[in-house]
Amino acid sequence: MKYKKIPNEYYIKILDKLTRFEPAFIRYKCVFDDIINKFSLEDKTKNLTLVEQMDIVKEIFNSSLKTSEFDPWVNNLLLSLEDKYFFSNEESYQYLSIRLNIFQMVNEIKIDKKTPKNVIWLKEITKNRNNIEKLRENKALGYPIEKIILCEGQTEFVLLDSIFKLFNIDLDKLGFMIIPAGGKNQVARKYYSMIEYTKLPFFVLLDKDAGATRELIEPKLRKNDRIYLIKSGEFEDLIPKNILLKTINYVHKNDENCCIEDFSAENSMVFNLNNIFRKYGFGEFKKARFAAWLKDYITNFCTKSDFLDSEILNIILQITKK
Repeated sequence: MKYKKIPNEYYIKILDKLTRFEPAFIRYKCVFDDIINKFSLEDKTKNLTLVEQMDIVKEIFNSSLKTSEFDPWVNNLLLSLEDKYFFSNEESYQYLSIRLNIFQMVNEIKIDKKTPKNVIWLKEITKNRNNIEKLRENKALGYPIEKIILCEGQTEFVLLDSIFKLFNIDLDKLGFMIIPAGGKNQVARKYYSMIEYTKLPFFVLLDKDAGATRELIEPKLRKNDRIYLIKSGEFEDLIPKNILLKTINYVHKNDENCCIEDFSAENSMVFNLNNIFRKYGFGEFKKARFAAWLKDYITNFCTKSDFLDSEILNIILQITKK
């Protein structure tokens, strides 16, 4: 078989794809297609059977490493987590049964600031096999995953973890993964899709006006899944006005202009923020960008006392409830 060896700098990309939160038949197929397309020098690589693909990838994968010594521990762990996370799928187990020398590939990578969290986790567990749950708690690695928090968009995805940490709750230590659906109208579709293959419990966080979405989800809601509608309105309405004000002034160095009176109690916070951005010439208000600013301000300057009157306390209670 003619092929190029996989370069060491490509290992992290492969390991990242192999351990993302997707069933093995999805993530392994993506990796296999990538390896065959990039590193096989054979002319005929189309219309291969799964077994033929497996043979090609195994040879390229394992021969690219410095040693042929095989340790199945990581492979066995990924198989056990597949059983924990996902419903049975024969194709997934075919992929997971291949003797890819993942352990050795992990040993040959170097971790830096850009390394994905799931790859850092792989590196750590190869050094400490005894209790992966304890390792998650000690290192805040996020894996193994215990619960999915399904939210509407980027604001929740960006801010939830930072606010929880003010209350000494680290979602990564708990193994709670936040997944944004990509918008209010996508939540039910995302939930329907994920429960087809995912065993893990879900906490679905919705804005107040998402009653129609709740009605779509409730008939399919599983025993250990929960839905919560934010009573205050949108996620931005959970943030105290003074924090929103201080964030704006912190970012724009605008202490003398924007004031608490700019936040009308009759309107939603998003409506107020749109008006404030227009009034003071800050450009277009963009929720994701503002969420990043809020995260920075909350992380550096806030304490839990800033949120004691917020509905976020009840959300924390509901999400962490067993």
